[in-house]
Amino acid sequence: MNTSAIIATSILSLLSLAAIVSWLLAKRRTQQQYAGLAALKQLKNLVVAIQKHRGLSCAFLNGDQQQIHALEQQQREVAKSQQLLADNSFVASQSRWDSFLQHWPRLQQSWKENNLENNIAQHSLMIKNLLFLSQDLAGFYCLTTLSKQHKNIDFLWHELLETAESIGQVRALGTGLAAAKKSSSVERIRLAFLHNKISQIDAKSLNHFANSFVPDDPAYQPLLEHLLTTIDEELIKKPNPSISVNEYFKQASKVLDGLYQLFDAGIAHLEAQQHAKHE
Repeated sequence: MNTSAIIATSILSLLSLAAIVSWLLAKRRTQQQYAGLAALKQLKNLVVAIQKHRGLSCAFLNGDQQQIHALEQQQREVAKSQQLLADNSFVASQSRWDSFLQHWPRLQQSWKENNLENNIAQHSLMIKNLLFLSQDLAGFYCLTTLSKQHKNIDFLWHELLETAESIGQVRALGTGLAAAKKSSSVERIRLAFLHNKISQIDAKSLNHFANSFVPDDPAYQPLLEHLLTTIDEELIKKPNPSISVNEYFKQASKVLDGLYQLFDAGIAHLEAQQHAKHE
């Protein structure tokens, strides 16, 4: 074999090796991003369980003793999501995760001794920490780069989850006030602040992603506006709320469930996109 042939064969071998290495790296990156998406879903599920625990515990603290079994169920949901998240090496190595692992057991044991304000504050602090962790997780796995069809895809795990948390807070506070049948001026001011924060969600992005990911059920904005009206008329303007605990909790939960359905559909879109790219 002459020198030219040897050189040509060597070049082809190197190109083939480079192609194999590139394919292996792409496959590994895809596997890592799948792991990131799975962890993001579990982190959302953990936040949802703590939000429900916050709302139900507020009703319990204000006299609605019937919520105890539902509270025990949410504690089991927290434990399940916590166990699944612990398998993710990135999450397990984060100080925010360590903070949660220390905070939740203490709150789980002591919430019955809290007043309404402290109970909401403790749950909310924990959830805020987890939402920061979700953004850290999305950044580490470069999840924003996954979508080729939708700009501002991080709306799903940033503004959408933050809005959902604000709704979770008004659900908790409003449920407590509905159970007590009374409210203080400070509590109504807090509701007004959250009401204003929720109303500032990017409606254009919300409607865009709703129409893209859940076209058969995109009515999130009307549901959100109806909840804002209820908060204003039944809780902010009434020192002695007459709305029932279950009615208010269900209405707020319907909006929250809708936002989380949109989140889940968006994550499923990213997973399908990755799968199609590497079939």
